[in-house]
Amino acid sequence: MFRESIDDRIGDVCVVLIFIALAILFSVSICIAGAANSNAARGPELSGSIKDALGRPIAGVEVRVQAGSRVVARTHTDPAGAFQFRTIAPGTYTISVNKQGFKPTLETIVMSPGKRHEPMVLAMEATAPLTLKVITERLNKARNDLAPEIGATAYRFDQQAIQKLPEGQNTNLAQVLQQAPGVSQDAYAQGQEQIHIHGENGGGIQYRINDIFMPEAVTSFGEIFSPRFVHSITLLTGVLPAEIGYRPEGIIDIRTKDGCTDGGPDNDNIEMYGGQRETVQPSFEIGGCKGRFSYYLSGFYEHNSLGLQAPSDSPDPNHDYSDQGQGFGYLSYLINSDTRLSLVTGVAVNSFEIPPEPGLPQQFALAGVPTYPSSEVKENELEQNYYGILSLQGAVGENLNYQLAAFSRYYELKYSPDPIGDLIYNGVAAEILHTGFINGLQEDTSYKLGSQHTLRAGFYMSGEAIELDDHAQTFHAVDGVPTSDHPFSIVDDNNQIAWLLGFYAQDEWHPTEKLTINAGLRWDWMSAFVTQNQWSPRFAVEYALTHSTTLHAGYARYFKVPPFDQVALETVQKFKDTTNAAPVNSGNDKIEAETDDYFDAGIRQRIIEGLNAGVDGFYKFGHDQLDLAQLAGSVVTAPLNYRTSRAWGSDFSLTLERNGLSAYLNFSYAVLQAQKISAGAFLADDASEIGYIANHWVTLDDDQMFVGSGGASYKLWGNLLTADGIWASGYRRGFANSGELPPILQFNAAVIRNFRMPGIGNVEGRVSLINVFDHTYQIRNGSGIGVFSPTYGPRRTLYAGIKIPLTQLFKGSP
Repeated sequence: MFRESIDDRIGDVCVVLIFIALAILFSVSICIAGAANSNAARGPELSGSIKDALGRPIAGVEVRVQAGSRVVARTHTDPAGAFQFRTIAPGTYTISVNKQGFKPTLETIVMSPGKRHEPMVLAMEATAPLTLKVITERLNKARNDLAPEIGATAYRFDQQAIQKLPEGQNTNLAQVLQQAPGVSQDAYAQGQEQIHIHGENGGGIQYRINDIFMPEAVTSFGEIFSPRFVHSITLLTGVLPAEIGYRPEGIIDIRTKDGCTDGGPDNDNIEMYGGQRETVQPSFEIGGCKGRFSYYLSGFYEHNSLGLQAPSDSPDPNHDYSDQGQGFGYLSYLINSDTRLSLVTGVAVNSFEIPPEPGLPQQFALAGVPTYPSSEVKENELEQNYYGILSLQGAVGENLNYQLAAFSRYYELKYSPDPIGDLIYNGVAAEILHTGFINGLQEDTSYKLGSQHTLRAGFYMSGEAIELDDHAQTFHAVDGVPTSDHPFSIVDDNNQIAWLLGFYAQDEWHPTEKLTINAGLRWDWMSAFVTQNQWSPRFAVEYALTHSTTLHAGYARYFKVPPFDQVALETVQKFKDTTNAAPVNSGNDKIEAETDDYFDAGIRQRIIEGLNAGVDGFYKFGHDQLDLAQLAGSVVTAPLNYRTSRAWGSDFSLTLERNGLSAYLNFSYAVLQAQKISAGAFLADDASEIGYIANHWVTLDDDQMFVGSGGASYKLWGNLLTADGIWASGYRRGFANSGELPPILQFNAAVIRNFRMPGIGNVEGRVSLINVFDHTYQIRNGSGIGVFSPTYGPRRTLYAGIKIPLTQLFKGSP
């Protein structure tokens, strides 16, 4: 009760802070109006900026204000492409802009007395034809215009930031994201990519590739997206714009590399990376463009003896080998200077041995097997992922941009048990096949309506066929006590079709130069375990208080669909009176979409040149809170619903880029609580927990209340020295998640050096040390709601790598 009262007060404080921020924003808007009236009294002023076709500022442009043939005033643009005329008498004028290498541009403007004129934005067209690279950059910029970030909290990693991490491009995507605010590390099979954002674990992380939503499988050990093919990664949280639906826990927006901008002789390479734990990881990148065609290809293979986190603190767990491979391709063809056809395709095949927990006592007797050490249990999992996106992107004139995409993804997981060990220690040995095949369409359009409005609209539709087959051996039992040492078979094959459909529309409005309002509405429909639909309004405001301070606040209603990996009640009842029986064999198995009301407010501050800080606070209350749990000790992960939920917290980030030093520091506080399991109660640990949760708020097991990350890099004597680290309070444990594990702490470091080798060219060498201080920490201890597997973080491990350019290898000595 004492803990609940503290959490209640903290939640109240967060709500108050959010509304205080909104009040401040309202007051500032009133001040703006007063300032505008004051400026109007001084007479009209004319200002603006001049940019090229890619939106880049053009310096040194002659700007003339003409009344007929008479030049009233003239000036030149500054390095930022800006110009200004202090006072222009009321009247009608022609603005003439000229610069060598660009076509002259004319625009008519009316200056009215007592009226404030918004800054002009003029575009100049180059006289020389655009190259393929320039056209590609312009289309990439136009695609960015389809997806605004107004009101959301964005944390971005570009390729340079990824290269500065201790393992560089060999870092897996989960570890990259752990360096962002609010992101916490978890064990394999616990959450998408083994991470959580603000403690959520409802399968609600959304992956977008070049602005296309690519649904990713939730039950998975391996990953299918590598930082190697990434041009940039943006993590979006908070109040999301209306085009984002279905999975709003956090948006991982991936912009892929392009052969024209990221390929070519300076970027084509092969790399060999490896070290302890029998790690061998060769990889390659190659790309380029010719004529209207652009291509980029990358891939890697990895073998190691630490595929999954160990179930003990041993640095070398038994039976933990892994072989993983990925391939990625991006192909594009310019139909004309305004239209591009692109194909994204990828494959990921991952094979894992699942390390056993040593020293366990035998739980069940199996005929003919008197002893079987738990350290010898051998389980395996094979995962396959194949995906593709075909998109047509273009522009009609200067104001209309669009992208239409068709996508497809096939996923297959095959789990092979130890037919002896699993029966003796788990009471069940289940061979599981899980597949998912999804196809869909997505369309997004933006239209600039005058200088103040950008209208956006689009739709999403998909259909997915899911198969979950369970062929198990188990024992007959009464109240959990086996009545025989001879197993029998249970076959449970399930199929499901899931449909999603959604539409959205929104308006980005700039009523003043400093104030932006983004308002939208989306409608979503789901047909899977149940059929549901919802209207979801979105509203966000952003205000540039000064040139270095930006405030934002907003509200969103979310419709979060569950992962379509349902465990049906019929399946649970098949295992009744066996050693694999669930604690509850009845109840509701119709998993519904989670609906949330989400509030957010924050501030971004440039403290000094190169030093930036951000603070963001959020509060949500939800209905049918989604959470993932394991079924009765198996590898099957499925969703359940809590009737009500509440969450609050804040993120703090600090970044520094100054005098060759790059550094960042993040700290987050988040609480996620729920009560009463309304569907899928058989996934909980025991019946007494279910009864307790029905009348008490419980903190969900994936919520780490405090999470921190930080890193720095500095160039010294030709070497790049880099380090990063993560810290977090422990995950929940024990009855109804009432306890907490010890904190997590890990530091990593590396030394990187570029040098020139005769006959080869510029070579990059890297030495990386993971868990520098060999700190032993436990991620999970095998207790908590729906959590059964203990896992530990990695022990100290040394790796090294060398990256060699391909060009000189083919051409010979330079």
